[in-house]
Amino acid sequence: MASGVTLSLLRDGLRSEIGASPNPAMGTNAHHAMNTLLERTQERLWYDFDWPNMAIDRDINLVDGQRYYAFPAQIPFDRVVCTNVKYAASWRPVLPGLSLKDYNFMDSDIGIKQDPPLKWRHYEENMLEVWPIPASASVLRVSGIRKLKPLINDSDVCELDDKLIILYAASEMLAHTKSADAPAKLSLANAHYARLRGLNSKNEVIRYGGGLAGNGHNHGLIGGRMPNP
Repeated sequence: MASGVTLSLLRDGLRSEIGASPNPAMGTNAHHAMNTLLERTQERLWYDFDWPNMAIDRDINLVDGQRYYAFPAQIPFDRVVCTNVKYAASWRPVLPGLSLKDYNFMDSDIGIKQDPPLKWRHYEENMLEVWPIPASASVLRVSGIRKLKPLINDSDVCELDDKLIILYAASEMLAHTKSADAPAKLSLANAHYARLRGLNSKNEVIRYGGGLAGNGHNHGLIGGRMPNP
């Protein structure tokens, strides 16, 4: 993957792919539109696949009796791959999504605590809630795809494959001008994308989202304690 290419070089590559003058001084009035297209193309590709070079882990220290925690700023909520808690010297999955059935089974509103946490959900702005409320200290590990760095200024660098970004951006520009070269350029982009995904397929992970299918009361609680009523 040829990441780390500056925006100015991406723009030069885009001009070449659409048959425009390679002279950077030519068509300076189109720079902003090209920059926007290149940034949007990278963002679309970033959302489309869990690129291994963008995968990170962030640990959150859970505290006895604390229900809400700040979410790692580097990982968007919609790019979480998995969450696990370190409990009894082993990593155990913490599933996404909470429902009223969960609270009926173990009501966090009245302070019921239990180890280990079994689920989590987004809570207001940049917070997350863990359920049940922890009864002791532990570590929640959030694994996901980190946020893209800005691709706005000429010195900013891309974080995905430069050729992939350029080819898709070029195919869109050519299609917009109804160029006969547009289908061929899109075909090249799709072929390159398929090759890159094939190279990374062994590292690909499937994102989960939403609630837990068949959400019932068979939560398999392990250890912990509850306060006396």
